[in-house]
Amino acid sequence: DAPPRCRACPVRVAAVSSFTRFDAPMLVQYDDKASALLGADHWRVAQPFRFYLGEKDSDRWVYVPAGYLTDGASVPRMFWNVVPPWGQYGQAAVVHDIVCEYLSITTDGKPVPVSRARCDAILLEAMEVLGVPSWKRYPIYWAVCAYRVVARVDQPSRDALKMQLEAEWLR
Repeated sequence: DAPPRCRACPVRVAAVSSFTRFDAPMLVQYDDKASALLGADHWRVAQPFRFYLGEKDSDRWVYVPAGYLTDGASVPRMFWNVVPPWGQYGQAAVVHDIVCEYLSITTDGKPVPVSRARCDAILLEAMEVLGVPSWKRYPIYWAVCAYRVVARVDQPSRDALKMQLEAEWLR
């Protein structure tokens, strides 16, 4: 089913094929040290995975490496009873986090820049692949679109300390 259009979200989402487009399940573990240093709960991705855009084994993907730190879905605490930071959409939230952090995807093995609006469309596509029901995925999608517009977010959301902690973990 096609999402009702949002003027703030001009990017069209590709039709979802019947193929799964995550090449591995998501495994995360809570990271006490990173959470304390970053001042918010963070989980570390324990197993790398790719999310293929289009269909499985397409030439466009988002890669999430082992060691990547995520806060799950960035939902204000007052809404956690409706949309907690983790749920069926958790792997899609991690994909969205990393795409927003770098504002790029991989195409033909090379990084390609994407807009913040495209990041939000990738979140919607990933939630659909995960089977998140439309009554839940569209409000999540609209909320991230509204945040992008209201906060005028158009730059990568990189955090130097977070990146340092990820690099240290890999050593």
